[in-house]
Amino acid sequence: MVTGVIFLFIFRLKFEESIARKNLIISEMVSDELSLYLENATDTVITSANFSTQSHGDLNKIKEEIFRIYDNFDYFDLIFFMNRDAQMVFSKPSNENVQGRLYTDRDYYWDIFGDEKTHTLSKLLVSSVLNKPHFIIAAPVSDSKSEVTGLIGAGIPLSNIEDIVSGVDMQFDGKIWLSDGSGSLFIHPDCKMTDSLIKIDTLGIEQVSNGMTIDEVLKRGINENLRYVANGHNYYAAVTFVEGSDWMVVVEQDEITVNREIYDTLKQMILIQIIVIFFALLLGFVIANWITAPIEQLVQYVRGLPSALTKKEQIAVAPLEDPNSEIAELSHAFSEMGSQLSQNIDELESAILRENRIQQYLNNILASVHSGIIVADSKHVITMMNDQAKKITGIPELEVVRNDFFELLNMLELDIVAAIKKVIECDAVINDVETTLKDRAGNFLTISYSCSRVTDRNGNNIGTVLQFRDITRIKAIENELKKEDRIHTLGELSASIIHDIGNPLAGMSTLIELLKKPELSGESQEDVLALLSEEVNDLNILVINFLDFVRSGDVERKPKDLVKTVKSCIELFKGEFSEEALQLVKTLPDAPVVVNIESRSIKQAIINIIKNAIQATEGSGTIEIVLSVQEKTVTLEIGDDGKGMSEETKSKLFHPFYTTKKDGTGLGLFIAYNALKENGCQLTVTSSLGNGTRFKIVFKKESLYYDHNGSR
Repeated sequence: MVTGVIFLFIFRLKFEESIARKNLIISEMVSDELSLYLENATDTVITSANFSTQSHGDLNKIKEEIFRIYDNFDYFDLIFFMNRDAQMVFSKPSNENVQGRLYTDRDYYWDIFGDEKTHTLSKLLVSSVLNKPHFIIAAPVSDSKSEVTGLIGAGIPLSNIEDIVSGVDMQFDGKIWLSDGSGSLFIHPDCKMTDSLIKIDTLGIEQVSNGMTIDEVLKRGINENLRYVANGHNYYAAVTFVEGSDWMVVVEQDEITVNREIYDTLKQMILIQIIVIFFALLLGFVIANWITAPIEQLVQYVRGLPSALTKKEQIAVAPLEDPNSEIAELSHAFSEMGSQLSQNIDELESAILRENRIQQYLNNILASVHSGIIVADSKHVITMMNDQAKKITGIPELEVVRNDFFELLNMLELDIVAAIKKVIECDAVINDVETTLKDRAGNFLTISYSCSRVTDRNGNNIGTVLQFRDITRIKAIENELKKEDRIHTLGELSASIIHDIGNPLAGMSTLIELLKKPELSGESQEDVLALLSEEVNDLNILVINFLDFVRSGDVERKPKDLVKTVKSCIELFKGEFSEEALQLVKTLPDAPVVVNIESRSIKQAIINIIKNAIQATEGSGTIEIVLSVQEKTVTLEIGDDGKGMSEETKSKLFHPFYTTKKDGTGLGLFIAYNALKENGCQLTVTSSLGNGTRFKIVFKKESLYYDHNGSR
């Protein structure tokens, strides 16, 4: 019944579409016939005008030509010749009442003499010769100098158009009417065209389905189906436009007529549906009775299945009257299914016990781990929190499990939300990043945390694991050790500084005594002052190195373009390089390479390494600087082809105060090494005697995303 109702509803919609499509086809057929008629009539007028042009202004020949057209073709009810002064010179049929009248009010006159069109079709007008409405087709007549001297006009009677409309072969219960572009009706079954024009407004059309007025539909000129209300009645209408004109053809049917056709057909369809439903019910009853009788016995065994499975009894089915029937086969299959189900239940119980043991074993492992572990599912809901995590945070598991993961991070004031989201969304990995955590008691702890995604066998994200450990005591011990080491080193440095300052001060004292002598010439004074300035510069270098060495190890890293930093370091040594002696070969990327560094310390380290390379070449050779980008790292290599180093020198290269130079302090490479270490970089050296030296600095790419606090 439901299917029948849906079918009838669809049928009604399709029937309405079919009626609209049929109306549009009829309208197009009428438009095509009228277009062919206009084309033939226009060709006839143009041909007559061309023949008249060949008469070179001979009015008798023009008259003869157009009268011949009138007598031999039934396209027209009037034909005439009009001169350039808008006077009708002669016509057939003729009317003395129009002699001397000027037709400057006619649109076809201005189309020919004003716009110089090759032909034109006028709007609907009432002929002054025939005193009845018709259309005028006009074409220009020229003289021997190709100047338009007049026009030939031919009137198309409305009776011819009405014959074309009524002659179209169609099965149609409705109305067909036509209007021109100015909104004048010229064919309508309810309106008789006499000696006056009837406007389309008289039809009272309103509420057009596309939201426009009928005048707007006329101006738009698009073939379409639409619905409208006219004088209180609803109409289905198809609108087409005649090619070569602005005529609109409208085929309309009253909604009552359409509904009558639909309902007549629906009555037949409903009767068929009733018959189908009756036979379907009858057949369904017979089949249901045939099927349910043997199944009733099987239902009894199904009802006893839970009890049999609970008691683990054998499920037996009594034999049926027909052991070869489908129901008998189903009964035996049911018995076997019951036995298999009982076996599966036993296996499931064993699997559950095994899973419980595995789960308990896993919980024991997590409870024994000295790191805090928090696990969240794919929807960021906390599913597990081990004992160490509770101990570090001071928050019981019951308060956070089944709550939002990011809410817990905010509660602990862990500024790692952006980093964790990076892990979840981009499958990034965080390993041993230091940050701070505020526990339940309000204490701030230093922790080292790692985070990664949990995936299934197919690589789908099913959760997130956050692992962290309290390193507050370890950091405190490290800081104390650093202080002690720095104090010890400062003692050694102070002794070295005192010794190194003594020599320049002694030299400066001698130079000052020389300056006091009055017999010292001006040139000698300049030499002494130059030496004194050199000694002061040496002292300044010692002080700067000392300050770089004792400065605090805390650095604030920011995103910097490493290419720009390297270029600025190279510029400082621009005067050292030349094509003849010391050459520089550099390979740097065109695009910026942004890493998280403390720019000043990195720059000072690179300068110290380049200076070391220049000194190793002794002013003659090649220095190569290469910056390359790998998948997870950025590498800066600085190499020279100088004298190289022995294994003993390499082993002590980064020790403070160790130097092979006469005027060196032994702090340059030591300061460079510490600066790179504080920025999370790795510095290695390869060298051998006579084969040059190559320094390699490796920047971690993860520094593109995280600073030393784990924040982006």
